[in-house]
Amino acid sequence: MNNKIGSLLAFMVVVATAVLFSVPTPSPASRSFIPDPKTIVIPDLAMDPGLFFLMAEELESTGDTTSGLEYFRKALALDPTSAYLNTRIGSILARNRRIADAMVMARAATLFDPQYEEAYTLLGKLYTVTGDNTRAVEAYARALDLKPHERDLYVFLGSLQASQRLFSEAEKTFKKMIEEFPGEREGYFYLGKVYVEDGRYDKAIDIFKQLLQTRADSAAAAHVELGAIYLLQKDLAAAESHFSEAVKLDPFNITARLNLGQVLAKQKKFAESYKVFEELGKLAPSNLGIQIKMALILAEQKKFDKAKQILDTILQTKPGWDQVRFHLGRVLKEQGKIHEAENEFNQIRKGQPMFVNSRIVLALMFLKTKEYAKAIRYIDEAADPNMKDADVLYIKGSILEELNRLTEARQIYEKALEMEPTNVRMRYSLGNALEKGGFRNRGLREMERILKEKPDDASALNFIGYTLAASGGDLDRAEKMVRKALELKPDDGYILDSLGWILHQRGQNDKALEYLQRAVVKVKNDPIVAEHLGDILLIENQREGAVTAYKNSLEANPDNLIVQEKLRKLEAEMKPSEK
Repeated sequence: MNNKIGSLLAFMVVVATAVLFSVPTPSPASRSFIPDPKTIVIPDLAMDPGLFFLMAEELESTGDTTSGLEYFRKALALDPTSAYLNTRIGSILARNRRIADAMVMARAATLFDPQYEEAYTLLGKLYTVTGDNTRAVEAYARALDLKPHERDLYVFLGSLQASQRLFSEAEKTFKKMIEEFPGEREGYFYLGKVYVEDGRYDKAIDIFKQLLQTRADSAAAAHVELGAIYLLQKDLAAAESHFSEAVKLDPFNITARLNLGQVLAKQKKFAESYKVFEELGKLAPSNLGIQIKMALILAEQKKFDKAKQILDTILQTKPGWDQVRFHLGRVLKEQGKIHEAENEFNQIRKGQPMFVNSRIVLALMFLKTKEYAKAIRYIDEAADPNMKDADVLYIKGSILEELNRLTEARQIYEKALEMEPTNVRMRYSLGNALEKGGFRNRGLREMERILKEKPDDASALNFIGYTLAASGGDLDRAEKMVRKALELKPDDGYILDSLGWILHQRGQNDKALEYLQRAVVKVKNDPIVAEHLGDILLIENQREGAVTAYKNSLEANPDNLIVQEKLRKLEAEMKPSEK
């Protein structure tokens, strides 16, 4: 026993003894009433659980939880069915991360006293920590039944139900909370958040608009929630309005200012957004995340030097912050400083959070500059043999397709589709690669699969329609599908080209020319669209226009021997005055 406990015990024994034996001297008249000393019983303090409980409390208050736990256990040994002691020991064990032992104590407490709410609350917390959310919900629900006036229990239970997507149950919980505490706003906020999580935005909006009628601080918080809802609905103007109101009502509301800055940036109101973040930086000068936002806004405005200066300053204090280094690499890339950007990205090592993203950017960057060896090397670093990320595989497939390595591209797309079989974008790319590689029917089958799942997919409709027309297939079906695609995407240059080519196949060259001229404006650098326009202009005897169209096609794809021959033959046939 340590000195402190020894002193405490000795003190308590002395006090007890003093109390027992400090009897006043009796008067002669009352001596006949003096009890026999043999009838006085001195209690055995070593057998009193209360003594050990007091010792444990004293020790725990000084931070000595180990010794405190020892004395709580001694108290429990003398009173083993105490639900309070079992729960108290369980709480100490939980704080010391001895979850399994804490669970045993909490369960024992509920057996000894099924009406003891604290034990069920502890069980709820322990089940939440272990991921057993079903039992956690049951435990919190039982605790709430026993203690319906406890605010925290409503929050614990309702939040857990919402996280399990038990939205109707969470709604009931928070409605009960509102009934229990009708004059308070907390229940309304939680109920509104449940409606948001469940996608019932109209109900959430109604809840938060009711709260706008309350105190100024409540109104500010309600504006923040409304702004977040409108942001989810992509109503950026409404979101901006509510975040602005929140800032007016509560100028120190960091969340409101942060969201306002972000929604302004989404609307490309970069100057206003920058000003918001600049003011926010004054409120939180040590927040480097705000400085990063400012740098990204400057980059969007193409103020690359200022953006780079901010990012460089951050890296001087935190050189290992790979997220900042990634943004710096992107700024340098946008400046056209390719090899400086490559150097920054290469400082992000494998295993760091931004490694894969850095390799994807590097691969696409060098693909654009036609440095194909580097493009493949970097995408291979991102998509290692154990890669489980379908998106990375898709990007690798796209690069291989660009390099005309179609067999490898198909294999990659198929592997990505094994991971995400319902991914329309990947299936479209597989079908396109199959068609390019000469497997037209297989490509069409992939597109037909897309339409079964998504009948209004404009890209699949256009692919099937154009392929049917190009192969001399069912022109009626081809035109019907392409016109449907054009209704869905009226400004898509590739769909305009498809319809133009189908009309050409039907002999309606005047109408075809109209669509092809619109198409070439939308996709100026596509060699096939330019070739189609040249062919129709030639048919319509507009030779100079045809020459220009063929030259534009060759500018985009100089190796196309067919277009080279068309241009050579046309220029040879033209009279000198026509050239």
